[in-house]
Amino acid sequence: MKLTLIYEKEHHKLQDTSYSWVYKGQLDALIDRFEEVNFVHDSCSADDIDADVIIVYDIVSSHHITIENMAKHSAIKMSYLCDPHQKEMKGIYHQYKKPVHKLGKTKRIARAKERGIQYFIMPMRDAYFKDLGPIIGEDAEKMLLFFPPASKASLFTGREIPITERENKVALATGATWDGDLGSYEFRKWVYTQPYVHFVPHSLADKKTPSAQKWGAFIAKYSSGFALNDYHPIPKYFEMPLAGCLTFLQHFSELDELGFKDYENCVYVNNKYMAEPRVKDFLEYMGEYEKIAEAGRKLIEENYTAKHFADFIYNKCIEIQGN
Repeated sequence: MKLTLIYEKEHHKLQDTSYSWVYKGQLDALIDRFEEVNFVHDSCSADDIDADVIIVYDIVSSHHITIENMAKHSAIKMSYLCDPHQKEMKGIYHQYKKPVHKLGKTKRIARAKERGIQYFIMPMRDAYFKDLGPIIGEDAEKMLLFFPPASKASLFTGREIPITERENKVALATGATWDGDLGSYEFRKWVYTQPYVHFVPHSLADKKTPSAQKWGAFIAKYSSGFALNDYHPIPKYFEMPLAGCLTFLQHFSELDELGFKDYENCVYVNNKYMAEPRVKDFLEYMGEYEKIAEAGRKLIEENYTAKHFADFIYNKCIEIQGN
């Protein structure tokens, strides 16, 4: 099967140096999975694209090129998107000294429809229906291909070390606390100030914090960690368990369908009243949580790695072709 990937070659999230390797890992897995892969980075005519499948891998809709006649192309056409609540934004990535223009919800969908996109690959489900569904219209459900953020498992070295034998027997609190006034980190910000957590600044705030390909091995040194977001599940929801950490999660209904179960493979901390007693109980009786951490690791290893993501997309294409 021939795949054409359309993406911004210099996009910071797709570089070896990206602080998060989830999207880079998924892209690499797609390239490995399909028999023949071609790439489009600049404006062109779809008449020159020889493909059975076209995937626009424009994560935050900031790659502004024109693909003439794409809607008329016979290939299966998909677009990968994240952050469905995203607002239009123009500015500068200060870390990369590079201008950026992210499209808002309405413009993202308008461009996708103009290109004849038939399926949206999304790493979150409920937020897709809430923020993009009303704009897409009655086809929103059949256009959704939902697969959570999927990391390359081999980067998470040390993930099989029992939590009671790990270097750092604390509850790791790390990640961004700035959200562009979206309000998605309010609970996270509160948790990160509590005395029973171990706070490590985001790598963008402190260069000493490991990131990119070193991130998985870094968090695997910790017995536990937090994955918190007020809007939708984020990569850390899947990275922390994959690293073998006992993971404290902020609950979303889609997690139930993905197999997450409280006190079976994770521990939910949904509010201020739940966080302190649950975290302190873990820190005092860590050995009793060993099986929960191991079950969380296996849940991700066996279902939601970058390889599983690529297999999911490939098999969907086979299924669509068969219909």
